[in-house]
Amino acid sequence: MAAIQERDSSISDKTSNGSTAVLRISLRWPIVTSLVLLGIALFFKWVDTFALRLDERLGEIILCKTLGFAMVVAFVWAAGRSLRDIGLHSRHLALSLLLGSGITAAALVVGYGAEFVLQLESEPEFRLAAIDPKAGVTGGILFVLWMLLGNAINSFMEEGLFRGVMIRLFRVRLSFWWANLMQAFLFGLWHLPWVLKWYQVGELEAHGGLLFAALSQFLPMLLIGFVWGIFYLRTDSLWVPWIAHCLNNTVFNLVHIGTASGLDSGPALRGPVSLIVSMLGMFVVKYAADRFQMPEVKPWGEWTRYDLGTEG
Repeated sequence: MAAIQERDSSISDKTSNGSTAVLRISLRWPIVTSLVLLGIALFFKWVDTFALRLDERLGEIILCKTLGFAMVVAFVWAAGRSLRDIGLHSRHLALSLLLGSGITAAALVVGYGAEFVLQLESEPEFRLAAIDPKAGVTGGILFVLWMLLGNAINSFMEEGLFRGVMIRLFRVRLSFWWANLMQAFLFGLWHLPWVLKWYQVGELEAHGGLLFAALSQFLPMLLIGFVWGIFYLRTDSLWVPWIAHCLNNTVFNLVHIGTASGLDSGPALRGPVSLIVSMLGMFVVKYAADRFQMPEVKPWGEWTRYDLGTEG
């Protein structure tokens, strides 16, 4: 108890001068603040998916993605900070983009390759087609451009909220590993509304039933959320998980394996295999971060001259 009181006193001392009310509140109750932000984002998602049903009409729940990222921006600004303070800065930009895209590209090549080889007897071939697998919507070139835009905005929103803001807030109270596990757990929960959507439209059995659908949404998202969290924590650059997230979703939407039975009708190996390779990529990120002296993410509110861009 004494240690907690001393820590709270230290937080108060650090933020008493020149801080905003939002910053003081978020430092006092960082976990509650994160859950409130998640609740607001979930409300946007609920309206988008279940009330307006934009995924069925447009193939993208673009409203909640846009409003969610706007919420992240508004929260950061209200705390007296800028987006560079959650990792959207230009330091090590080229290296950050190379790390995120390189690891993800390798993961996708191995994942698709494994699935392709396993179906050699069925004469598989790679095909390009714009498909939103969650909403079951397809389209032509305009839909491709629409999905690219949606994936970019979605990656900004989810990386900004779960990695950029939540990890920094959780680090106020939690250790490096627990902070990352907490945001990854919430990232997994964030994807569960799709199970309710499939139940609503009568497609739940096509996704393996209630339990399988829930596990197939939650567990992979928890694990990849943990991976992308490490990418961010080790580099202090949100560009690393952002490009990984955006590239991963885009390729899964556009690149498919076709056989006589149809598109993506064989064993779905690409996801699990790609995930394993991405997890191995955490060691690559750690090595690169150490090699090029990329700083680790600091707790919310602990800003230094380096963070503000006045050094380095």
